[in-house]
This record gives sequence, C-alpha cells and structure tokens, in this order.
Amino acid sequence: MIFQNVQAKGGFLLGALLLACAPGRAQHKLELQQALPLDGPVLVQPSGLAWDGKHLLLISSFHDEEIFKVELQADKAAFKEQVHIRMPKDAAGMKMTWRGMASDLGGNLYLASGTACRILKVESDGDAEWEGPALLEAGAEKGLFSGENSGLEGIAVAGKRKFVVAASREPRGLLQVDMTGSKPLITAFVSDKSKVPLPAGRRKPDFSDLAEEKGQLWALSANADAVFQLNWNGHEYMEGEFWTFGHVSNDPKYRYGIKMGLARGLAMDGQSIYVVLDNKGVGRQADVNDKRPLLLVFKRPTGV
Repeated sequence: MIFQNVQAKGGFLLGALLLACAPGRAQHKLELQQALPLDGPVLVQPSGLAWDGKHLLLISSFHDEEIFKVELQADKAAFKEQVHIRMPKDAAGMKMTWRGMASDLGGNLYLASGTACRILKVESDGDAEWEGPALLEAGAEKGLFSGENSGLEGIAVAGKRKFVVAASREPRGLLQVDMTGSKPLITAFVSDKSKVPLPAGRRKPDFSDLAEEKGQLWALSANADAVFQLNWNGHEYMEGEFWTFGHVSNDPKYRYGIKMGLARGLAMDGQSIYVVLDNKGVGRQADVNDKRPLLLVFKRPTGV
C-alpha cells in the first residue's frame, strides 16, 4: 500500500509510506519467560515501557509526574518511582495522559503526551521541557487524530533529536519528527492497513507502542496481540517479521475479563521483549480479586 506525498501547512512535507508483508511468511509465536503482576505503591494503568540500558521503566496514563522503575522478581514485577518530573511552566494544570516513552544514549527520556499531542524531554534529574511543537496539525493534514480516543501512542528515538511517533488508530499512522534543522520537520504517514492477522471480532489493527533497539524499529499492536518490525528503506516503511502472543494473553491463567486488546507498552533489551497489559482495573478471570496489571516477559527471537 503506497501513499502519495502531500504538502502540509506550515511547510511540513508529508511523505510516502509502504507497509506490506512478505507473501507466505510464517507466523511466529513469542516464547513466554515470565508473566508477572505489577505490584507497587500506587494503582497504575500502564501506558508505556522503555529500556534505558540499565532499567525497565514504566509510565502510566494516570500519573503525570512519575516515571517508575520496574524490578523483575520471581512472583511479581515490583515498581517504584524512579524520576519525579518537574513539568514546564506552560504545562501547569494540564493533564498529560502519557502514551509512550523512549530513551536516548545520554540518559534523557522522551514522553509522548496524548492530551498535548507533544513530546516532552525529561532529563535524569527530572527537569523537563517540550521537544518541538504539537504534532496535531501535521498529523491532521494527513487524516490522523480524527477518530474518537485517537492520539499519540508510542515513541521511538531515531537519532539525535529525531523521533518516530505513532498515531493509534482511525486512521493508524506514523510521524517522523526531525528537530535538527532551524525549523522542525514533521512527516506524517497514514498506515491503516496491515497483513498482521487479527483475532475474530477485533477492530482494525492499531499501534499501541513503539520501541527502537540497535537501529531496528519495532511496533506493538494490541488488537493483533503481536510485535512486528518496521523497516525503513530510505523513503518508505515496510512491515517485516512479526511475532504473536495471543496464546499467552488469552490463556485462562492470564486473561482478563475485557474483550479488547490490552497490550499498551513495549520495550526490548538484548535478551527479552517486554509487553505490559493495561487491564483497566478489571480482575483476571482466574482470580477476579487480583486486579493488578501484568508484565509479560518473552524470550527475544533468535537472530533479531
């Protein structure tokens, strides 16, 4: 599926995107290592994960000023506050609704706000400032952010002051954000179709998070219960290999009493893929009284 270039308002160029799968590709399943309830000092609705090279970090759509560190234990994933965010003055009183998080080599974190439709740079000591303008106009020019509850849903660092940000659905899409020049360059792509198979009864595939690891961009689709590669060839993206985890999220031991895709956060290191489920405060079918979210830890596929 190829999308034609369109010139956006304010001088932003909207480029072409190709998202296609290799015909006849085998479907792979992720191998579960651990399924751990998230256990910490506050109730969370997890919305994003990041691996900063040393720690697994978590954000929540309910906690605007906290970034949490997650420690994997034998029977739970314990979390506590790692960074207290000191928000910019112009964000006072604004609900952030964090939807994605990424880190760079300098120890900075970048958070995607669903409400502000902006990227916030957070230094290791908690000082924070906006990284570039709001992305709403550039995305809307291409038809993004038009559906109910549509917004930013994941962020990855693509280089120094370069980012890829996902728009969740209706339509689904990606935005490249380049802050290296005298003016921000924002390139938006509609990518509403995918060949990653959907379970029966699920709506269109969506982006629920992004992750970058060793130069490879990965995407998480909640509705497809899948993690897949996004490959850039210089002027277009292509869907690469994908791995599913529906055999875990739908297992009676782990399944929640909600008929929707719950996977919201994606992170990776050299050995593992981490996916966090947002259960909206609903208990698991196997234990309705346990309303903690789940962190799923999968073995990283060989050769990727």
